Amino acid sequence: MLDHRSLRAWQKARATTLAVHRHADRRWEPARASMLEQVRRSALSVQLNIAEGYASGPGARFRSHLTIAYSSAVETTDVLELLQDLEPATDLKEIITLSRETQALTLRLLHKLRQAKGKK
Repeated sequence: MLDHRSLRAWQKARATTLAVHRHADRRWEPARASMLEQVRRSALSVQLNIAEGYASGPGARFRSHLTIAYSSAVETTDVLELLQDLEPATDLKEIITLSRETQALTLRLLHKLRQAKGKK
């Protein structure tokens, strides 16, 4: 039986969450504490909202959770880009790419659910 782990959006979200947390652990410093904590929370929100939405079954609750997940994915990318701009020597390109892929997959999944709703 398939579960939320079978969704490519969840898989990318999980990879992004792990990469963000590893980066934050390595680069922790008081001056960046608020942004690092925020990006940890937003990345985790993407992963968990996809999982929770899937668990609730098809319908409005899943779409609602995916909307939150997408919003959190946008937030994650935005904070990562800000961190990159503040400290260009820190290479966040791979994590930013993961986050953008997560955004795209989450939005694609959300659109599919909205289209399926319209066909009923």
